[in-house]
Amino acid sequence: MLIVQGVALAMAMVTADAPAASASSKEQRVAAAYQQFEKQRHVEAALEFEALWRDFKEPRFLFNAAVTRYTARHYAHAVAYLNEYLALAEVKGADRDEAKAQLEVARREVSSVQVRVQPGGVAGAPTVTARWVSELASDLRPQLPVPVAPSGAAQSGVIQLDPGTWVVRAEALGAEPAEVQIKVAAGAPVTAELALKPLPPKTGPEDQAKPPAEKPFDGRKIGLATIGVGAGVTIIGAVVTGVAQGKEFGPALKADPATCATWPDLQSCSAEVRAGATLRGAGAGVLGAGVGLIGSGAVWYARTERARKIAWYVETGVGAAAVVGGIVGLVLGANSFNEVNATAPATWTELQGGVKGPATTFAVSSAVAGLGAGLVAGAGLGLGLSRGRSSQYAKALQIGGGPGRGALGLTLSGRF
Repeated sequence: MLIVQGVALAMAMVTADAPAASASSKEQRVAAAYQQFEKQRHVEAALEFEALWRDFKEPRFLFNAAVTRYTARHYAHAVAYLNEYLALAEVKGADRDEAKAQLEVARREVSSVQVRVQPGGVAGAPTVTARWVSELASDLRPQLPVPVAPSGAAQSGVIQLDPGTWVVRAEALGAEPAEVQIKVAAGAPVTAELALKPLPPKTGPEDQAKPPAEKPFDGRKIGLATIGVGAGVTIIGAVVTGVAQGKEFGPALKADPATCATWPDLQSCSAEVRAGATLRGAGAGVLGAGVGLIGSGAVWYARTERARKIAWYVETGVGAAAVVGGIVGLVLGANSFNEVNATAPATWTELQGGVKGPATTFAVSSAVAGLGAGLVAGAGLGLGLSRGRSSQYAKALQIGGGPGRGALGLTLSGRF
């Protein structure tokens, strides 16, 4: 009978505090809390009264929070709130007696938990809380503070908790938080032991080792390297072109007509001319690529990044146009050369005069295509490195001869 009387007394007090109507925000919140209680939504009513107590610090809200927690069978919260309520100086007379009666009823539903916190070298006093581990999402209970005081080398305190699973957590300045999960049973005392540990040194961002500072990007070194590679490629191209002209194409074109009189001899002489022209065209293409790399490498010495980018964009456009124009010239020159060289019947004198123009077109077109490829490759490398990522243009370019047995050709491969 004592439990029923206590709850009925508390419910009567909640009813008495509920307003009939009010325009103020506070009283509207009180009315909403009371309506939740009337609909037996005890958890929702408790949350409303707890918020009202935090916002306005009126004792009636704290008492009503205790009542609604009790009716929701959250007895630990009811005990904690009633103890806090009775500690208020303004609670006197009949209100105090009613709260004591309700507290006596609520205490029969909880068990005592002894909490001990070992400081572990931490100087500050710990803050200890108990959190209910709920199996239902709707079972909302705020965590409860656990009062602790020095007890020898540790901090100790007692809290009354409902039967069930709780997590006791201790925190202190300069320490890692410590937690322990406990099972509380009716009428069975429980002890929660926690040990704080100081934070390890150098855990804060300001104490972390700073990464080594990146060296400033010096584009002039890249430019010098590009110019150096271009110069090397230019020298190779010039040597190949010179050797092809002086040792292959020139001597083959000046062969004695008597040695090329018959058709088999004429085919052999034309093959030598074709091989020399192909080698000379390949050398001219390599020579042009080297010059293009030198031109794009020189842009690295421009004063501003904007000026460099503009120059590389221009070089990319010019280079792409040169590659396309050079390829067209290669096709036309090769077709003209092969047409003259493969026409039968023909004499060596006719072949000597007919292949000079197409061979020259082929060599010049090779040089133009190589120049465009070098410009595109160097400018693409510069743009890519200036953006901090590898360039899609900086791909290997290959220039070489690809004639069949009776035709002249040049291959240019790469990605632009």
